Amino acid sequence: MRLISLFFALIVLAIGCSKRSDSSTRIFGHAASGLNISSAIYHNNSREAVHYALSLPHCSGVEVDVRMDADGQLWLFHDETLDASTNLSGYVEASTTTYLESGRYSTMKKERVTALTSDLVDVLLQGVTFLDLKGSHNTNKDSLLASLLSLNLDTSKFWIIVPNQAYVELFKSYFPTYLALQDFSDLSSSFLENQPELRGICIRNEKITREQVNFLKSIHKKTIIYEVRSSQGIFKALKKDPAFLLSDDLKLALGLRY
Repeated sequence: MRLISLFFALIVLAIGCSKRSDSSTRIFGHAASGLNISSAIYHNNSREAVHYALSLPHCSGVEVDVRMDADGQLWLFHDETLDASTNLSGYVEASTTTYLESGRYSTMKKERVTALTSDLVDVLLQGVTFLDLKGSHNTNKDSLLASLLSLNLDTSKFWIIVPNQAYVELFKSYFPTYLALQDFSDLSSSFLENQPELRGICIRNEKITREQVNFLKSIHKKTIIYEVRSSQGIFKALKKDPAFLLSDDLKLALGLRY
């Protein structure tokens, strides 16, 4: 019985894959190899997760979360505080580089907290990278931009996701820039009309429809969809045909897409 069930599951999967063969959506690893997923091999935003994601066939690249410490060093880190997932405490933004260099994740592999350094940039050049800018309200945007520019990033391979419209104004002249949205209704037509340099938006799968994706295409804006973990969620996202899909189950998304 189990073999029969597996057989039919594989048939459904094969049919689903063939249905998406005409999609232009590019698949990226969310936080390198996935956020909040129990089957993840490596901790999100770790160097190991980046290497793993970029080793997978058809993976276009990764999205990673970027925070700046008190010394101006950039780090790949998602959570607001260090306490829950590492051997450190406090905030990245309030920590020194020396303190963060001792950081390891509280996982079986004890991956190091990862700095965005020139050698990691060389690794990321194997694909395209979305740098999702995080930080507290005290984060100095000009200092953050200066730290990014100091890395001499290839802007054909490194694209920026910014948290609000004020960041768009600052970063759009230096990097291909995408605006993170909580809800599609937060995007006004007047803002779009005044931001021809904005490349597009980044939004949760459940917060945008296919019609809204198509509207953005009609005005030459691209859509990044994220927060997709299950096969059903991935199928729903692919049917909307966004430009980019940030998947938390990267192998599954690649299998369903290709």
